[in-house]
Amino acid sequence: AGPGQSQAMLTACIASIGAAYLPSQRPAPGAPLCGSARGRAAVRCAEAGTLTQSAVDDWLGSAVAARGSVASGLLDEVRSEATDVVLAARRPGRKQEAWRRTDLSLLYGATLGAPSGRVGELVAGYVEEEEEAAAAARPRLVFVDGVYSADLSDTSSLGGGAYAGPLEQVPPEVREAVLESLREIPEREADPRTELGCHTFAALNQAALSDVACVYVPSGVAVDTLRLILLSTPSYPDSGAEAGASPQLAASHPNLSLWLGDGASLSLLQQYAGRGAYFCNGLSRLRLGENASLTHAYLQEQSDGAVHVDSVLATLAAGARYDANIVQSGGRLSRVNLAVRLEGRHSHASLNGIALGSESQLLDLHSAVRHVSPDCSSEQEQRNALAGRARVVFRGAVQVPHGSDNTTANQLCRSLLLSDSARVDISPNLEILTDDVVCTHGATVADLDDEMVFYLQARGLGRAEARVLLLEGWARSLMGEVPSEAATRRVAAKAAGLAREGAAREVRKQAMSSI
Repeated sequence: AGPGQSQAMLTACIASIGAAYLPSQRPAPGAPLCGSARGRAAVRCAEAGTLTQSAVDDWLGSAVAARGSVASGLLDEVRSEATDVVLAARRPGRKQEAWRRTDLSLLYGATLGAPSGRVGELVAGYVEEEEEAAAAARPRLVFVDGVYSADLSDTSSLGGGAYAGPLEQVPPEVREAVLESLREIPEREADPRTELGCHTFAALNQAALSDVACVYVPSGVAVDTLRLILLSTPSYPDSGAEAGASPQLAASHPNLSLWLGDGASLSLLQQYAGRGAYFCNGLSRLRLGENASLTHAYLQEQSDGAVHVDSVLATLAAGARYDANIVQSGGRLSRVNLAVRLEGRHSHASLNGIALGSESQLLDLHSAVRHVSPDCSSEQEQRNALAGRARVVFRGAVQVPHGSDNTTANQLCRSLLLSDSARVDISPNLEILTDDVVCTHGATVADLDDEMVFYLQARGLGRAEARVLLLEGWARSLMGEVPSEAATRRVAAKAAGLAREGAAREVRKQAMSSI
């Protein structure tokens, strides 16, 4: 287009905005969002004047338009750079290998809005849940809809120069490193055949950043347990859509940047929770120095109407150790991308996960462990239990490139199908391009073992009670590594509910067979 046509197009874009708010502003309660695709695309046209309406994916344009205000001026450049990436991208879909088994129509069919920030009962349910005095004294960092909450946080018990808080107050010695890492968008040049699928949603997270949860532990310092609580809230009650319109999801984009110095150690309890219908798009970066140790309990306990997407990216230097327990039990749709890079010799990663799905939940874990350096080891065990019409997806990749000799990697996925309508998709992958390695992988899909059920029945338990006890113990064995008794009780209760649903199915089958 010539200069006159370009100017006319830009004028039309600006005119189409009307009363729509700018992306850097959070709308007041009840204020209309950029409702049309044309208006959403026009927001970006007005800001930059470089992209035509047709060049912007409608949904991604609306997601950028719905972002909230920024809590720190340090993020202005990060947001601007990431916005350019997002609005030049296309939304992830099932034609892409990384998203082939994950149906995102629930997310794309909704209108994104601003969260209300009203935590209500979430404070008592999650922030003040721990009953033991020792647990209550743990440092606590709380973010609501991606924004630091000073009223709910308490990190006064942190010592040794460790820091946990918002970006604005991060220690000067790591501030530049944190900002530099925020400018890096994951999988920018990744092979579409093997990528995890982090790129677009990670770029959206950075384009919509309001704040960053920063955790820094200096070299040689040990921190027992830090609780990071990430709460999400629904839209304003008076901003609902008209009858027949698409449902509305409040959008928030929590971001974590964690740094452990050489020889430092930390136990991190990262909890996601919320109420109502919302879209939580997270991004977590974990960097471990030489001989550092991180024990990471990741609990996804979102509400029944939530859509949860998160990418956890861990990088390990020589001798570092990363122990992760990934628990997914909430949300209508949940996708966690877990990427671990073993960049230094003798680094080790231990990844354990459990997904408990019921009704029509979709729980997805995509993982990739890359042995960049020789003499490294990793082990992974994923457990799934499904009932109702739930679906679980597990795609785990172990990559051993040229030169990464003396690698040890083991991977196992065990799934329990407790319903005829439930479905599990498992895809373990080994990519080995060098010699002198010991690598294994395996997967099993079954119901609860009848011999184990009979063993408990022989000791006086009914069949339904035996199934409940077995599945609850199966879940608790992994939750034993999670430093939260309240979360363990909730996960065990859900596992018991799945067992009862499976037992009811057996009763129906027996009744049918007797006809």
